[in-house]
Amino acid sequence: MNPLCLVGMLIVCATASCGGGSSGATVACTMGSGTAKTCVEYSIPSGASAQAIQGQNDACVAAGGVVSSACSHEGADGACRVTSTAPGASQTVTTWVYAGNAANEMMACTSNGQTWLTP
Repeated sequence: MNPLCLVGMLIVCATASCGGGSSGATVACTMGSGTAKTCVEYSIPSGASAQAIQGQNDACVAAGGVVSSACSHEGADGACRVTSTAPGASQTVTTWVYAGNAANEMMACTSNGQTWLTP
């Protein structure tokens, strides 16, 4: 599954399953390995149910990913962060990339109005 599709699915799950406002925790999903690896960290709104969090973890595993509490920054070029807001909920998603072309990845990120983070 395309990592960006996974991000969209996780955002919808989090905002639809839980009310919420500020972040309560972070859950990460790593897809692929080596330079093909992508890791997505997404915020869990405070007040999220254990069932909603488990649903996000299950979506990661079903897509072939590995669930963790944070993405590894080792070997990362950087990350692209975006915060989206829906009525009654806010979600921050940070996608760490490891492909080895930080300049192009940063340009793609910032040209979309998102924030580039260095490891």
